[in-house]
Amino acid sequence: MVSVRTAKELIDEAISENRFAERLMYCFAIVFVVSGVVMLGVAAYTGNLLSAFTGTVSSGLFWPAMTSARRTRKENIAIRLLEAPLSRADTAKDAAVMLRQLVDELLRDTNRDG
Repeated sequence: MVSVRTAKELIDEAISENRFAERLMYCFAIVFVVSGVVMLGVAAYTGNLLSAFTGTVSSGLFWPAMTSARRTRKENIAIRLLEAPLSRADTAKDAAVMLRQLVDELLRDTNRDG
């Protein structure tokens, strides 16, 4: 017998699956900034230009990690917002139309974010 899950259960599962990626990106951002600052400190202390360059590059990697974490968080919020309309959809066709519109908006926003 197939058990039917509610929209809330499906949405909670999708968000919990995204949670790991979100936390991983935040960890990457922290590691990149800390290692970059340490390398810049070493470069300032020793006068080594290679260390300064390495620290700058490492700190620069903070931006892609934060952008990815922000995008994942935005997707989690969008998924969470699906719960109310899906629970009120009277037919599968109504739910499909709403989902299609949401996916179009998400893709448009993702293309804009880069």
